Amino acid sequence: MSLACFAAPPENKAEVKALLARMDKAAPAFKAMTARVTHVTHTDVINEDSTESGTMIMQKLPSGEVGGLVDIVSPDPHKLVVEKKQVQRYFPKIKTLEVYDLGDKGELLDKFMMIGFGTSGAELAKDYEVTVLGTESLKDQSGKFVHARLLPKSAEVRQYVKSAELWIPEANDPYPVCEKILQPSGDYLTVNYSDLKINPPLRADALQLKLPAGVNTVHPGK
Repeated sequence: MSLACFAAPPENKAEVKALLARMDKAAPAFKAMTARVTHVTHTDVINEDSTESGTMIMQKLPSGEVGGLVDIVSPDPHKLVVEKKQVQRYFPKIKTLEVYDLGDKGELLDKFMMIGFGTSGAELAKDYEVTVLGTESLKDQSGKFVHARLLPKSAEVRQYVKSAELWIPEANDPYPVCEKILQPSGDYLTVNYSDLKINPPLRADALQLKLPAGVNTVHPGK
């Protein structure tokens, strides 16, 4: 199906413009965020969902890159750190650290991480076809939320992401409480944010793993 089939209809243009303007206004002030997160991963081929919960920190770095730390506490504890074009995943039960070097894919990951947090409306419109699908209520959330769909313009990005959907408060700060990332395979990840704090004070080592002695470090794929 052509991407043009998903373009915002004329009656949506004002809503898209208003949403992007709100994001333009908020983006320069964004430095960091913390939140509780729930990840629901849907595997299409077996029609099965798996759920993880924990906390997340995201921070703009002095280099202009983005760093993040996800601390999953249930059901299988592990930590995921993204910083300086590298991903580290630590499994405390087996004391193993996996290290992945992203190389030239690091910039793509930055953009995925920043969707909805610190991305200006102009940047979003440059990289995606933006459609506002309507205003909705969400379970366990008060107020109304703008439901936006993003279709990547880049063929390279479309290899990894077919579409992204954001649910953004209709009023106040334009930061999503829910995101859904759909892959070309039909698999998708839904991220729900709660207890969201924007620009909280963070320690200088907030994104660093605190590893015990005796950790086994591996480089999968090398």
